[in-house]
Amino acid sequence: MSLTASATPTPAQPSHPPVSPTSSGGGGPSLSEEEKYWTANRMDNAVPLDGPPGRAPAASAPRSRPPAGTPRPEHFGGHPMVGTFFYDGKPLGGKSTYCTGSVVHTAAHDIVLTAGHCGRGLQRATHRIFVPQYRDGLSAANQPRGVFAVSQMYIDPRYAASTKKPTSDLDLAFAQVDPNSRGKVEDVTGALTFTPTTKYTHKVTVIGYPSSESVNSKHQAIRCPVTTSRLPGYRQVRMTCTGFYGGVSGGPWIEDYNRSTGTGKVVGNTGGYNGGGNDANDDWVTYAPIYGKDAKDLFNDAAAHRTVGARPPYHPSTERPVLLGSPGTWQHARLLASGDFRHTGHSGMIVVWTDGETSVYADTGATLLGTEHTLVAATP
Repeated sequence: MSLTASATPTPAQPSHPPVSPTSSGGGGPSLSEEEKYWTANRMDNAVPLDGPPGRAPAASAPRSRPPAGTPRPEHFGGHPMVGTFFYDGKPLGGKSTYCTGSVVHTAAHDIVLTAGHCGRGLQRATHRIFVPQYRDGLSAANQPRGVFAVSQMYIDPRYAASTKKPTSDLDLAFAQVDPNSRGKVEDVTGALTFTPTTKYTHKVTVIGYPSSESVNSKHQAIRCPVTTSRLPGYRQVRMTCTGFYGGVSGGPWIEDYNRSTGTGKVVGNTGGYNGGGNDANDDWVTYAPIYGKDAKDLFNDAAAHRTVGARPPYHPSTERPVLLGSPGTWQHARLLASGDFRHTGHSGMIVVWTDGETSVYADTGATLLGTEHTLVAATP
């Protein structure tokens, strides 16, 4: 059963009068300085943070071909509450970088969700902004809803960027952003509802801004409706949909999604194991942490503008896929081998039995290995 952190907000309807934009609460550049810094050319040439070789845009095909029937995303004009973060590299003047983010409802009306590995980059940056419903070719000063300077980041201190370790379950972050001349970000854009959950199967729409160049020359948002399954051994979910190249990190996974308003319950964000993708960095296999107690605690800190305190050691999931049949069945197994044989992001298992039969079990993404399929019949 899902536990909703707060009431579902309505679409963008300014509920407070516009306020004067302020300088970054962290002592960073003012909004006017950010608008001058982020020219259309600088944003257009920003590189995605999550762009390892196989996941970066390229004219060549992905490392492995997706299974038949894998969904393809839709390019669309985006929603006000989903946009992109842009931030400068280090040292100052280094390559500019971007990720996807989404506004989530809080009483403060100034919090944006993204991935933890994006948050680490934002933490170190000097120039850092959130651009709702980003429009390619326009400078910061000319974006339809303006831009919002990032003043503070909230990240679980146990998280290490782009790891394959259990703490990849903590790959989320929240940015507190200053108002612009139109008001606070949530009043300008509307918001999603941050929604902790204990389930791994969800019907969601995943949104992100993949890199430009050959795969997304207009730098549009993409969305893909999918059903998630569990990433075994982690508190994460997975989905398959082509086109999720670098730049999509931090994008929301939205349950009860309204295509017209963009509203819904965000139950995950692109990220997690390996920064959100499988070991081959295929564009069609994508992961997201789901939001348990640790995520809810971090959300509460961000919503209250509270310093993130020390956390106890992280206790990873202890659930693993289990074998079908009785223990007696497996006494007749001579050889066992596991691997991602179908390139789906799930590890299956091949078994050679004492009678010479060879079987394969596909991992279903739950905690139970799937049906047995015979590859080689038993020796007569």
